[in-house]
Amino acid sequence: MKPENPILLTEKRALDRHFKIDLNVEKAFGSEPLWESLKAGETDSFEKIFKEFYRPLLNYGIRFNSDREEVKDCIQILFIKIWERKEYLGESDSIRNYLLASLRRLIIKRMNAAKNTFIGLDDNDIEFHADLSIEAQMIHDQTSLDSINVLQAAIDKLPNRQKEALFLRFYGDQSFADIAEVMNISTRAVYKLIYKALDSLNEDLAPYAKRIPLLLALFFSLPFEPVIDLLRES
Repeated sequence: MKPENPILLTEKRALDRHFKIDLNVEKAFGSEPLWESLKAGETDSFEKIFKEFYRPLLNYGIRFNSDREEVKDCIQILFIKIWERKEYLGESDSIRNYLLASLRRLIIKRMNAAKNTFIGLDDNDIEFHADLSIEAQMIHDQTSLDSINVLQAAIDKLPNRQKEALFLRFYGDQSFADIAEVMNISTRAVYKLIYKALDSLNEDLAPYAKRIPLLLALFFSLPFEPVIDLLRES
């Protein structure tokens, strides 16, 4: 397998610290025993999975559909279906990947149904919203706001699939194989999406080139204040 681009390893220690909660969740709840206990009808396992993954699912879902209530409905529907069909669920090495991929399919299916047309959306047509957090939109420091707008503008220029791949990589610290599973594409395709996206960002964000991985990790999650501090220091 082709080694990861060195830029993805930049400031790895800071990234690991940022993703501490998500990584702990994966260790605690991404194991087969919990999935097997859910399939066996253990309500405690079902509740743990729902509580721990609800926020990541919501944050991912609203990138496809900005209607939060619709996304919340999709998450509820997803978990209802999981519980109702628990005896028929297959094995899963990563609960997070299974949930993200399932929610992605459900949201797109409902978006297609809402269009009331025989022509459905394919992956290239799906808009992915990589927007600033609410906190960032409330900034009053003009210098910081200008810098953040440059970051937003650079991300906005990327194709939707590149945005989604970056989101999965830097919000949830997903491996390339994980991203491939969620997006239903090959690992090679994931490499290409992320490398092309980072190349484009390196050109548009030259002053922040060394900090792009950390900035992306913080950009896609809350709170947003650490990004402001980094931009001020650059």
